[in-house]
Amino acid sequence: MKKSVSSKIAFVLLLLLTVNSFAQDSNKDIQSAFSKSYEYEYTYKYDEAIKVLQTVATSSPYEVNIRLGWLNYLKGEHTQSVAFYKKAIVSNPASIEARIGIANPLSYLGNWDEIIVQYDAILKADSKNYTANYRLALIYYNSKKSTKAITYINTISALYPFDYDVNLLASKINIVLGNITQAKNTLNKCLLYNPSATEALELYNKL
Repeated sequence: MKKSVSSKIAFVLLLLLTVNSFAQDSNKDIQSAFSKSYEYEYTYKYDEAIKVLQTVATSSPYEVNIRLGWLNYLKGEHTQSVAFYKKAIVSNPASIEARIGIANPLSYLGNWDEIIVQYDAILKADSKNYTANYRLALIYYNSKKSTKAITYINTISALYPFDYDVNLLASKINIVLGNITQAKNTLNKCLLYNPSATEALELYNKL
């Protein structure tokens, strides 16, 4: 009886050691693939960087897919890039970084409606997110929807009161809306941040 129990314990321990060893080997393979992909990326060998990651795609789906999304974007394969970012989002719907990432290839494809969907999803999880608020403000400003744009830029103006880009965009939106006093105020902040900022100075001199 004691031999039987001892044998079972020994078997379980051996099994655990085997599983642990396999997991360690698997992690090393994934880390090696990522390391090589970075090396290839830095030398602009995007095809090789993509190929080496595909060997571990099933082992770490989210991380591999978001990386493949980025590499395909750098390569100029924007449709492929979107497809990989979407896979990353499906595997981790709460991911903000994947939704920010997918906006890059979507912008090249001119799919602004889908970009808005992704930024709206980010704001549901993080209403003060800088990137989503700023870019939505920019999209609506460029679409001549400044009454919508002002809501998003005001959200981050309070959080980043000395940010040059935020103040410049807020100025442009307020000029369109006829809020000249507010526009002058934010342009002054731009010029405090960068006294030689040509665009801010030109806008201010026109008011």
